[in-house]
Amino acid sequence: MFKTLRRFSGIQEHNKSGTIFIISILALLVAAVSSAFIGVVYISPIEVSRIFLSQIPLVGHYFSAGIDIEHQPEIIVYLREPHILGAVIIGAVLGVGGAVIQSIFKNPITEPYMIGISSGAALGAVLSIAVGLTILGVYTLQVLAFIFSALIVGLIYFFSLRSGRVPIVYMLLTGIAVSVFVSSIVAFMLYNSPNLASTSEVFFWLMGSVDTITWAELIPVALLSIASMFILSLYTKELDTIQLGEDYARSVGVKVESLKIIALTLVTVSVSAVVSISGLIGFVGLVVPHISRLLHGGSNRKVIPSSAILGALFLVLAYDVSRLVIAPKVVPIGIITGMIGVPFFIYLLRKLAGGYYAD
Repeated sequence: MFKTLRRFSGIQEHNKSGTIFIISILALLVAAVSSAFIGVVYISPIEVSRIFLSQIPLVGHYFSAGIDIEHQPEIIVYLREPHILGAVIIGAVLGVGGAVIQSIFKNPITEPYMIGISSGAALGAVLSIAVGLTILGVYTLQVLAFIFSALIVGLIYFFSLRSGRVPIVYMLLTGIAVSVFVSSIVAFMLYNSPNLASTSEVFFWLMGSVDTITWAELIPVALLSIASMFILSLYTKELDTIQLGEDYARSVGVKVESLKIIALTLVTVSVSAVVSISGLIGFVGLVVPHISRLLHGGSNRKVIPSSAILGALFLVLAYDVSRLVIAPKVVPIGIITGMIGVPFFIYLLRKLAGGYYAD
């Protein structure tokens, strides 16, 4: 009888998670499509729908004939679509990165930025703008932000090595210290160059924004990010095991240090890539994985894909708020996520103090 009850309970739990996934995906689709209706230039939902349908391969020309309003297709296709899809990709990457980092560090208040990704990317971007580098054309800032981000994470990992192993707590503390040091260098560069600090490019990059993303920037970043997230999803069992302790993970055959290197590399590559085109968008990697765990439990088999979907939904909605709050101006999206993330972070700290996350 008890076995039957447990089996029934498991089926109910599976159905519940499946229903939540379906609702989350539908909500993301509705939010993404609805987001295209928002903007300084009003375009009717009917015209937006026609423009969307006209992009469908093979049959799109049947719908393009009804679009005769000047510049509307360009506004949707070349402005709003890359911004919205950029928010989807960036939110998904930050959500997945947060879930993976929290699993590896076994700490609910960690996120990818704590291992130096944000400070390194900021150093590369500000240096590119300050020096006026154009060696890679329009991709110079993004490439330098990516390189410096990966470089800082690599240095933190190297400094954390102890006898061939990387103690997680030591790496976390090293990451915080190096991030503060690098951020101080960035602050000094801005202080020493008042004109640099006042430029809109630096301001929007440091505050985080998806409002400048183009297809040329988005496509390579999206391909790299999707590949990284897919590979990470193949390690859900190992990530679940390491959450129970590194000694236990080794006892059941998990190559812990190899797993750390693979997971941290993939998170660094994907998060660095999206940060290079959006700037610093904080707290998504902190907030979203916790919402996923509240909905689906602790298994990364469900938490990682859920974090991707909810991260994308969260950032699309934040982007909508950023365009509406003081329209027609667009508030940097990092400000919106910070306003939401900081109260949630304080809530987590209160839970920690109350023993909610105690081992």
